Amino acid sequence: MKLIKGAFALAVLLTTSLTAVAAEQKMPVQNFSFKDIDGASHQFSEYKGKWVIVNYWATYCGPCIAELPVLNSVAKRFKDKVVILGMEAGETPTEELKQFVEQKKIAYPVIPTQDSTMFALGLLYGVPTTFVVNPKGEIEGTHMGAVSSAMLQNYLRADNKATASKDKDTHCTSDVC
Repeated sequence: MKLIKGAFALAVLLTTSLTAVAAEQKMPVQNFSFKDIDGASHQFSEYKGKWVIVNYWATYCGPCIAELPVLNSVAKRFKDKVVILGMEAGETPTEELKQFVEQKKIAYPVIPTQDSTMFALGLLYGVPTTFVVNPKGEIEGTHMGAVSSAMLQNYLRADNKATASKDKDTHCTSDVC
């Protein structure tokens, strides 16, 4: 019995250690192509050097619609530092999607459902699901459910603190320090 308990404890410790190591390693996003709502072609690699918030959503999803003002606000407020990509995952026809975008005054690129985008950053278990990609092109975090402005800004604040600690002469004057 002691041998079984010891083996179990060792397995738990090993699993916990591997999970902690995996959590520290950030997953790089592989480049992929997609077309925006107007049919223009893009590469994900175009956004390297900026934070990219990839939000999978659907027009019929209540929590997705509830988070639109947050995403709009972050897109406008941090336009020089952040790109938000609204990956529509509900297979809404393009013309209907364009009307929805206009009605809701969405201020960031909306990407209709495409094979190339659906699992480009990882598995989707539902919408909304948001992936936060750092300026190096690595997945910094994933969130299932509606996001808040504070949640998204925490990533930017952490980035500013890390940058400031590397350069002691830097004085942060932005509103995200």
